[in-house]
Amino acid sequence: MKLLAIDTSTDYLSVAVMDGAKAIARVHRMVPRSHSSLLMPTIDAMLRKAKLKLKDIDGFCVSIGPGSFTGLRIGVATVKGLAFCTKKPIVTVPTLDVIAANAVTSRGIVCVVLDARKNKVYACIYRTDGTKARKVSAILLTGADTLLEKLKGYDTVSLVGDYAERLAAMASGMKIATARWHPRPDVVGRLGCEAFKKEKFVSPEKLEPSYIYSKECDIKGR
Repeated sequence: MKLLAIDTSTDYLSVAVMDGAKAIARVHRMVPRSHSSLLMPTIDAMLRKAKLKLKDIDGFCVSIGPGSFTGLRIGVATVKGLAFCTKKPIVTVPTLDVIAANAVTSRGIVCVVLDARKNKVYACIYRTDGTKARKVSAILLTGADTLLEKLKGYDTVSLVGDYAERLAAMASGMKIATARWHPRPDVVGRLGCEAFKKEKFVSPEKLEPSYIYSKECDIKGR
């Protein structure tokens, strides 16, 4: 099974061509505000590196957020177009699940925390067993202080995300570790492969980013 996996939820552009759960071509690099111009050329380059054509791809996987509103729209719109053209299925993975995988070997509690601006963070709490991460909270949009209160009930917490260092600095008296946080394309593909096997497909018409809105958000949600 060949799968094209894409993440544009942050300043990093992440694309992987998967053969089952293994990445056979991938790129992961910082391209602030350049996703719209670089995504399609990058997809083409990764397909060429994997010695495949678009018609050889069995399906598409996209990381759907939360994250950068603009980045998510670009990734989702691209996958919609590719799926319409090829008539191939789409699966999605939550961005925070992808990031949590960076600390999956840290047995215990892992909290992914991303800067949502306006003194808010996107967050999700997971429990890991050394190989997998299982959600123990909903995906949250909350204040950093409120999140810390939720985390005080745990003995040790590993933080991952672009807000991890700042939150760790606020966590007086708590046992906090931090880990690398970037959403890697091979993880997007691996999680997408699992969803693909379970046939958790999303039609292009229903594919949308996972935006989480606060009442103070400048962009109006539905």
